[in-house]
Amino acid sequence: MEHSTIDTPSEDLLADLSKKSTIITRPLIDYDESLPHRRTLGLYSTCVLFIGRMLGSGIFGTPGLILKDSQGSYTLYLFSWIIGGILAYTGLNLYLEFGSYLPVNGATKRFLEYSFPRPKFFTTIVYGSFAILFSISSANALLFGEYFRYSLGFSPNEFWTTLTASALILGCGLLHFFNREVALRVQGCLAFCKMLLWITILMTCFYVLFTPRSYTHLPNNISRVQFRLPEKVQFFSSSYSTALLKCIHTFGGWTTAHTVQNEIKNPIDTLKLAGRISILLTALIYAFLNISYLMILTPEELIKYGQLAGALFFNKIYGEKIASQFINLLVSLNSATNVLIAVYSSAIMNQEIFRQGFLPLSEVLCTNAPKGTPSFGILIHCCLSIVVLLIPSTSLYNLIISSQYYPNQLFHAILCLALLFKVRKRFSNIHAPIRANTISVYVCLLGSVSVVISPFLSGRYNFTLYSYGFLGLASVYWALTTQLLPNLFGYKYKVVPMKKADGLIYFKWIKT
Repeated sequence: MEHSTIDTPSEDLLADLSKKSTIITRPLIDYDESLPHRRTLGLYSTCVLFIGRMLGSGIFGTPGLILKDSQGSYTLYLFSWIIGGILAYTGLNLYLEFGSYLPVNGATKRFLEYSFPRPKFFTTIVYGSFAILFSISSANALLFGEYFRYSLGFSPNEFWTTLTASALILGCGLLHFFNREVALRVQGCLAFCKMLLWITILMTCFYVLFTPRSYTHLPNNISRVQFRLPEKVQFFSSSYSTALLKCIHTFGGWTTAHTVQNEIKNPIDTLKLAGRISILLTALIYAFLNISYLMILTPEELIKYGQLAGALFFNKIYGEKIASQFINLLVSLNSATNVLIAVYSSAIMNQEIFRQGFLPLSEVLCTNAPKGTPSFGILIHCCLSIVVLLIPSTSLYNLIISSQYYPNQLFHAILCLALLFKVRKRFSNIHAPIRANTISVYVCLLGSVSVVISPFLSGRYNFTLYSYGFLGLASVYWALTTQLLPNLFGYKYKVVPMKKADGLIYFKWIKT
């Protein structure tokens, strides 16, 4: 759009760039103060955003599915978790550097727009359309429905689980719609419940791992047999990407705070500290919990119970009484926190996309009316999330994860290439305030590429077709609206910045 890009640096940036012998540490663009609301997120609130998404419900719902993809081998299972953790850490470093170069709302969308301004409007339209449709909170809501009902003693039921999940999404949307400040306070209260849950889980893990068996009488189901590789190892050709995607989903959330940088006080320093603390804490807790799972549950139990493996784990330790039900209730609240955060961050992302003006009715959709919140951003996120829950599928959880995360890994790979071979080379003496280790960026690139190509090498690419097909449709929309129709009817688009009554700046496409 009319933003500064890699091809149109500001005058002060050009002046610094001309000092070739001097290394200058600075962002490539200024902070964006065009949004009407003030910066409200400090270090604690930013950590809540990071940890609230990363320490999510995935660790309770994915282990059984990952072990199934690993063909029951603990070696392949742990390998997937290690690689997933490394990719999350290197991905965070990539985003920290890009975020300190470009300290504004938008995250992936803004980074792609800056790095690839040509073809004109292409990255804005293609990624923006994808982000609106696929940045949904269905997976976490689904786990909330399952664990909430389980904690109350109800047996699994697809209809009631879907209804409960839909009610959660609707409730979170209404809360953010009517009062942003109250929603953030509720988010903080739920974060306290989340902290209580994870303290309880850490204590449980220490009890399982370090208390003598003669005292706990708990089983130890870990043996050498389970670490053997299967006789026919198809893991690297078929199941690698699906297992790794579930691990990445479980660590997912390290991009969340970058979508709302305009909301963060002193965003560069805050993100640097909050991001690294959050991901290291998450990795440590996941390591303890995964080993505890393998010790208490048999491989058959992990695979059989699937998304409810976490519930079975707590039942085996605490029994099917009040304590176990209480912990499973906390697990469901943990999922609710993730949904509340997802609605907030995705609504802001949606508003940022609507501000660009390429979609029909964008001028209306980007509004903060009537309550000073991104109302249509919230509405569209909630509606899409609920619609996905209504899709009849025996593998709905897998479908949601795959459709969201395969394209995201493609975008991460593209950003790695952009950072290494475009941004750093174009601004060779301009260093980001947070600079990622080059080896770390290459690791992120290789990991992301391996995930993207694995389904096609194995022939198991059904789930990927939904999202990649949509990227193709978005590309066709770009070609029609910005190339074919303008050339056919002899007009061009001029993008004009406009301002709403509350000070919100948006862009209007005018035919000339």
